[in-house]
Amino acid sequence: MDQAFEDARVERWEDIEQTVTLPDPDDRHVVAAAVRGRADAIVTANVRDYPTEVVEPLHIEVIHPDDFLLDQLDLAPRVVLDVLREQAGHTRRPALTPVDLTARLARAGAPRFADEARRLI
Repeated sequence: MDQAFEDARVERWEDIEQTVTLPDPDDRHVVAAAVRGRADAIVTANVRDYPTEVVEPLHIEVIHPDDFLLDQLDLAPRVVLDVLREQAGHTRRPALTPVDLTARLARAGAPRFADEARRLI
């Protein structure tokens, strides 16, 4: 990840972790890293684990991956479709087409994104 995103690593979040109250204390580090990294959003399928009353005052939005991907597709359809084609082109054993890749994304929790991407492919 460090090679793909130079500023992806967030450090020194530990002091913030103890100030976060969540239903699952094991998730506190995610919010602490988001605060320290000045993230606008946390993308997770576990949306319910991050109550609005906790993250909203921190100016952090919690977004399901399906919604996040749909937003990206809406903002930059050509880029997203090119990335799907590129990702599919890098697959082996089995080799996947972009449509195959969307089917896997649907099964992985992004069915609405997969349907829309498939429609545009």
